[in-house]
Amino acid sequence: MTGSDDEGRAEAGDTIFDLTTGQFPRDARWSVLSRFTELGTPSSMLGPALETSTEAQDAQTRPRSKSRPAVLVFLVLLVVTVALQAASGAYKSEFGSYPDEPAHYVTSLMVREYITSGTPAWPMQFAENYYAHYPKVAFGHWPPLFYGIQALWMMLFSASRVSVRLELAVTTAVLGFSVYLEAKRWLRSKWGAYFAGLLTVCLPLVQASTDEEMAEILLALTCFWSAVCFARYIQSERPRDAFWFAIFFSLAVLTKGSGWLLVFVPPIALVLANKVRLAFKASFWMAAGLIAICCLPWQIMTLRVAERGWTGGAGPSVSYTVNAIQQFGSIAVSIMGPLLAALTLLGVIATAGLPFIRFRRCDAIPAAMLALILADWIFHSVVPAGVENRKMIMAVPGLVLFLVAGAKWVAASVPAGRFSRFRFPAALAVITVIFAVQTFAIPRHTRFGYIEAAKFITSTPSLRGATILASSSNLGEGLLISEIAMREPRPTDTIIRATKALAKTDWTGTQYRCAFTSAPELVDYLNRSQIKVIVTDDFPPIANFEHSRLLAEALRDNPENFRLLRSFKSPSLPGSVQIFEKQPPAPF
Repeated sequence: MTGSDDEGRAEAGDTIFDLTTGQFPRDARWSVLSRFTELGTPSSMLGPALETSTEAQDAQTRPRSKSRPAVLVFLVLLVVTVALQAASGAYKSEFGSYPDEPAHYVTSLMVREYITSGTPAWPMQFAENYYAHYPKVAFGHWPPLFYGIQALWMMLFSASRVSVRLELAVTTAVLGFSVYLEAKRWLRSKWGAYFAGLLTVCLPLVQASTDEEMAEILLALTCFWSAVCFARYIQSERPRDAFWFAIFFSLAVLTKGSGWLLVFVPPIALVLANKVRLAFKASFWMAAGLIAICCLPWQIMTLRVAERGWTGGAGPSVSYTVNAIQQFGSIAVSIMGPLLAALTLLGVIATAGLPFIRFRRCDAIPAAMLALILADWIFHSVVPAGVENRKMIMAVPGLVLFLVAGAKWVAASVPAGRFSRFRFPAALAVITVIFAVQTFAIPRHTRFGYIEAAKFITSTPSLRGATILASSSNLGEGLLISEIAMREPRPTDTIIRATKALAKTDWTGTQYRCAFTSAPELVDYLNRSQIKVIVTDDFPPIANFEHSRLLAEALRDNPENFRLLRSFKSPSLPGSVQIFEKQPPAPF
């Protein structure tokens, strides 16, 4: 058997590696085994998987059972997602799991208010006025799609905490359902598909993102759909599939700038699938043109603003990339846990590595999923936006699919005779136990006390329409703004952030300069200002701001000027939220 003959047979078939049987085409089995043995892998590890599978024979003879309605699968995923959110405390906590959450919420709320207000004001004028009252608007730093979807949801339902958390839960359930559909199509196993969808929504990284008022889940969803559409394009070469790839690519970029990682998917996938010739087709470049039209104008307008959020340097560097590659690799392993990560790697080898070694090509779906994982890894290792677990969430669907593929391959490798039909369910059961023991955890939300503080301020008649100074060395500024905005979406109060009024800071807080040198100087400023209410906290600081120390000293040493109205103790952290009212000057 010559290499050219093998490649010809591979090109003629639609499937290089059959996960239903856990084997390669019969004429390729021993050639692949020989090639893999040459690379140093014991043939005993592969032999059983390359034998004829009785599982496939049984599947052909027994009647195909009627599958459950897809809507039931989605509802189960949604119920599980909401239950995990409730267990974490997401429905009773502030938007305080990540510093950007309050800005996302207030921006979505602002978009809703603009649409529903019927105001003739220009969008920028409306945004500037809204920011003057609630200075936590991030439109421009992030693209508009996430805010548009949330604003529409708020219009249909409400802007309450429960409503917003449910919108995030629905997005996560859609992600899990999408993985379920692709697993069912690729792996041809309903149990494998059920498991893939359920595992997706139960992963701690996905749970954490579902609990946060962030765009990561929507970004993971659009990136996954884009990669799936590109796999369809590799298989069919139809312009329609290239068009949908471009649409979901554009939606990903318009959700968050990290969506540009999809640039790496076509070259990697085309090489793995041995379809580089598609890069010379008109349909491929029409898709590229559509992406450019949809995405480049926004990217060019906001690039400088987005760069302010980079925490790994002013631009790409070799040192950052080398370090980030290692750290993101560790994060990828931690998503599943070491044992399941090893099985995931085995799935990559079985469905992409071995076919590529033998035939110089692999099937479209594993090619696209591996390309998505590598694209996520490469992009975030090059762009110095900082190393965080959440930046690998776009790789989660691919990792889940390869994990289930690895389990199916291992199950097909185990001789079981008449019990062969139970091999794969048994493998999934073992994976479930490993996941439960080694990986599964429910994130816990922190309650700060700003919910109660906002209720007090908005329900006290004497404080309505007040100018409020929010000061915190933790997350308090954003928490107070988002909580008051939730209760008063059309602002009556004006909130001033201490990091802007009492100091000069950049977007990330790395550049900082206090505007005052002493507490008496700060007291004099407060007495001359229109500020009526001061809200501060004494939680463990994230940053040691000098203005926070001076303000605490001023409030402590001048009780005649600043009266403590209420204090709300956090049930989760040492410390409390304090509300002070500035007293009028004493008459002469």
